[in-house]
Amino acid sequence: MNNTRMQKKQYRLSLCLKAVIIAMIGLLIAFFGVITYYTHNDVILTASLFAQNCKSYGPFIYITAILSLIILIFFWQVATEIGRGNSFSLENVKHFRKMGIIGILLSLEYVFRAIYLLSTATATAMRIGYCIALMIAGILFMAVCFILSSLIQNAYEMQQENDLTI
Repeated sequence: MNNTRMQKKQYRLSLCLKAVIIAMIGLLIAFFGVITYYTHNDVILTASLFAQNCKSYGPFIYITAILSLIILIFFWQVATEIGRGNSFSLENVKHFRKMGIIGILLSLEYVFRAIYLLSTATATAMRIGYCIALMIAGILFMAVCFILSSLIQNAYEMQQENDLTI
């Protein structure tokens, strides 16, 4: 396959990834918009278990939203590098490491959220289980990001060696 064709494929892949990211940002805004509406509407608040659960999490909901948005911004940068033909670049290594660090921050946020629930006597088995599940999800996300970062770095180094030998 010639180089121009490969570049076009990578560019199309980049556009597809960016479309997915835009859709995820839309879902993120819609989801947290609904949560904001439910937690600030007193009429619905008294009648809805969902709203009461959201209210019990306090500002942690918005911390999750912000960290999720930051992850999507870094992933946008990864997609941009792919579109430029730099799938295996040091920039992508850094972006995945940063996303992994945010995964750690998300896990820590859920630790603090569980402590908050316990300290305000709003903890239930379901709420604590939810926090534990998302702590684990954050740790798994971090692991995937760090593994991808290492794989991309190895591919980058192999690519550099091949470029030097040619």
